[in-house]
This record gives sequence, C-alpha cells and structure tokens, in this order.
Amino acid sequence: MKLDMDSMTKWQGILQKMGPRLTATDNHNRFIQFVKDQITDLGFPIKRFPFTINRCIQDTYQLQNDVTGESIPTLGPVPYSGITTSRGVSGPLRFYHAKNDSKMKGKITVIKVNNLSLPTFLLLQKIAKYPNDARLAYKMRHPLVAATLVLNKIQAAKDNGAVAVILVWHKISAELAKDEVLPFTNGYLGIPGIWVHEQQASVLKKISQQKTTVRLTMPGSYQTNIPTESFAVIIQGRQADRQIFINTHTDGPNDIEENGSIALLTILKAIKDYHLQFENTLVFGFTSGHFQIPQSGILGRQATSRLLRDFEADAASQNISIKKVLGLTVEHLGGAEYVDDAKQGTLKLKSPYDPMYIYASNKNNQDLVKNCQHAVKPHGQYFTLKPRKSSYFGEGQPLFQDGWPTISFIGMPLALCQYPSAKTEPNIEQMYTQTNLIFRILSAADKQL
Repeated sequence: MKLDMDSMTKWQGILQKMGPRLTATDNHNRFIQFVKDQITDLGFPIKRFPFTINRCIQDTYQLQNDVTGESIPTLGPVPYSGITTSRGVSGPLRFYHAKNDSKMKGKITVIKVNNLSLPTFLLLQKIAKYPNDARLAYKMRHPLVAATLVLNKIQAAKDNGAVAVILVWHKISAELAKDEVLPFTNGYLGIPGIWVHEQQASVLKKISQQKTTVRLTMPGSYQTNIPTESFAVIIQGRQADRQIFINTHTDGPNDIEENGSIALLTILKAIKDYHLQFENTLVFGFTSGHFQIPQSGILGRQATSRLLRDFEADAASQNISIKKVLGLTVEHLGGAEYVDDAKQGTLKLKSPYDPMYIYASNKNNQDLVKNCQHAVKPHGQYFTLKPRKSSYFGEGQPLFQDGWPTISFIGMPLALCQYPSAKTEPNIEQMYTQTNLIFRILSAADKQL
C-alpha cells in the first residue's frame, strides 16, 4: 500500500505558493478553505469549530536616528507587540538594567537577547533512538527559546512607561535572526517592538551617549473579532467510542511550519483510495491558533486544547463517551539540519535531514514507534522522548494533558519560525517517508492498541 507522492507534492506546492499563513490572516483563511475543499473532494464530511480572535497587522516598520534621519538596519517586528501612527514614536534610549526602572518612562528601551545554549536534557528526555548510531546533541540552541524568555522584560518595559522596545539579538547570525516570527506565544503586548542584530549595538550605544532620540515607525491595524476555525474529519470505526485522534495545525510562517495538513491530506487520500476500514474511529483534527496561543488555547495551553474541548462537547451532545486510544500529532516534516555559527556569522547546512523528535507516552507506544521505524527504515535521525506536561513542544501537548496516550512527531529545524526561504522548503522525499512512517504507526495502532 503506497501513499500518493504526486498528490503530496502538488499540495505542498500549493501551500508554498500561498506564502505565510499566520493565524486568521487572509492567507491562512484561504489555506483552511483549500484543505477543506480537498477533503470534500475526497468524500469526507467536515465538522467545523469556528471562533474569533483579535488580529494585529504590522504593515511596515522602520527604525531611524531621529536627528539625522539615518535608518538603522532591522531584522523584523516583534509580532503582536504593537503598532504606531504613521509618524511613529520617538524617545531617547534606555538600556534595560532591571525589572523596576522608572528611568524607562518615555524612552525606547533596548533589551539584549542572547541566543542561549542549554543542555538538551533540560528540554528533552531521550528514551530511544533510531538508527542505533543516532546522536542527540549535548546542547540545544534555538532562537525560539530565547525569544520566548524575553517577554517578561518587554512587559517590564511597558509597565515602567517605555514607549517602544528594541530587542538586540546576540550570539546568532544575521541570516538566522532575520524575518523570524518570534516570539509567537504572546498576545497583544501594547508596546511596539523591533528586532535588530548585535551589529547595531555599537550604533545604539553611540546614539544613547549622544542623548539623541530614535524613532520607531510601525503603522498597522488592530482588528477585533476576526473569524478563523478549527475543524475535524471523523471516519467511523467498528467501535464508535474508541477513538484515535490525529492532529496538526494549519497556521505558520513557512513551508515546513506547518505542512502537517499536507501529510494528513495524503493519509486521507490513501484511506479513500484503498477503501480502508478501521476498528477504531479516526478523528483528524486541523487546529487554528498555534500562532496566537493566548487567544486560541484554553487557560494558556496550546491551541488544540480548544479543539479538544469543542470536539468532546460535541461528542457529549450526541451521548458518545470517548475512549482515548491514541493521540497522534504531526508537525514540521521534511526539514534539513543547519548549524548556526554566530562567531563567523554564517548558517551552514549540516545534513539534509533534521532530527525528528517523537514523544511517546507509554511503553506500548514506544514499542509501536520502534517496530514501525524498523519496518519503514526512514532516513535521518529519530529520537523518542518521554513527555513532560510542563515541557512538551507542539500541539501534541494538549492531548497528553487531557489523558490521551500520545505519539507526537515534531521537527525543530533552526529556521522553523522564519518567513519563507530556501531553508524552510521541505525535502519532499523525506516528508513522504516520514508521512509513510506516521501512516504505518496509525495502521498498526488501530490493530494493536
């Protein structure tokens, strides 16, 4: 039984042409409709779960010396930080020293952000690997981590009366730092922010010493009650109450983040083409809101928590008591592995295959993953992880938190949150192989769990 690689390639090409699909933007809404159209063409009914968010659109951005008018090179805006009028905001610079600093009032606060390196075991607990010679790096350095940790300092600047913030990336190449949609776990901050590279640190220091003002211009709009939706496809099994929940999210800035929908479409096409029947009921969940988690998730959890709540309420209204057999999550397939050399200022390709991390919540699921890996023999390195409720990357976390036994695929390439470039284009053959592995796990789980 083979998956249809031609259809996968075609659908991935359409995703690529659509461009960035951040939550509830026009591109995102178009992509959701595209995925639903393909599912309808395959003959599967769709159950919709619409909701609304407040959307922040930053149209353009510029940072300049307010006296000379000279532009200061930037890397991109801080998403959902804030907007300005067409005239922008201006003020002298104040370098961040402490959480409570009244001298930030009326100024633009400059915050240093180190792309810190952490021991891998603090973030990931490896329990198995494939193949046998796979090696998990001792340390992990990913811009997602440092960018998330800086949110408290941004909030402190706002609380102290700053009019804007400048975040200065250190220990990262400009190539990796540019056009990052980071951080993305915040709601609307109410203070406009911009990223610059450490190459501009001396410029900012000189401006501060000269007591010159800086102007940040970031016009845009803050729009309320913008519609978006998550949705589900239900394939009835012989036992309606026993369910396998397969999920991904539909929003993202590039072609890897998020291409899980293409993998799920490919699996759904195989189910139709081969007239497959299942012992368990399959639920394919397509989540919106991963790039606006505070507005989409429940109580600060990942966005799939909303879809699970709404889906389970719908099932309860039909007197269906769900027995949770497996939660199978699919994210970020086909990425390449890059190494960022901050000292040399270069981002270098290390391998065509970025490591794939697989959370597996119990022994049965761990054995299932291992057996399917040996059957499929995928390229690259795969690391099976023990889930932690407090440290569980991706949209598999809400399933685990809600008591589903889980198997969650999540790649973490360095450029995961950047706008599209050659670095964010998936290797379609690797994406196909990984989807085949996931399909194999799904089929085996239906028979064995």
